[in-house]
Amino acid sequence: MIKAILLSIALSITQLGCATSTFSHGRDFPSEKVSSIVRGKTTTLELAALFGQPFSKTLVSDTDEKWLYLYVQSSAKAKSYIVSMKVESTVDQKMLDVLVRNGVVINFTFNEGGNPAMMSTQSP
Repeated sequence: MIKAILLSIALSITQLGCATSTFSHGRDFPSEKVSSIVRGKTTTLELAALFGQPFSKTLVSDTDEKWLYLYVQSSAKAKSYIVSMKVESTVDQKMLDVLVRNGVVINFTFNEGGNPAMMSTQSP
């Protein structure tokens, strides 16, 4: 019984704190539908049907418009010990950048990926 109490106290001391945080920006969209976009054929109505309304629309010229679909999700987990802190974070992001001319897609780029990172700090 005493050993269990001492073990419990020792574990409590070695791990003083924990915190987790998540954040998202933009609206998620289906990556698998990007292959449905055809340059010179897909219209803005079809884009909206595939992905919904974009994160932003920017007028580039009298005939050209840029549609941006963006989704970023990140999380961080921090653990505090007596003399150190360990922080683990991950970032997953998707970006579909579409150039539209007169209501038809003329070009687009799509990027998707994660950015895992880990940082440890020692306190003096």
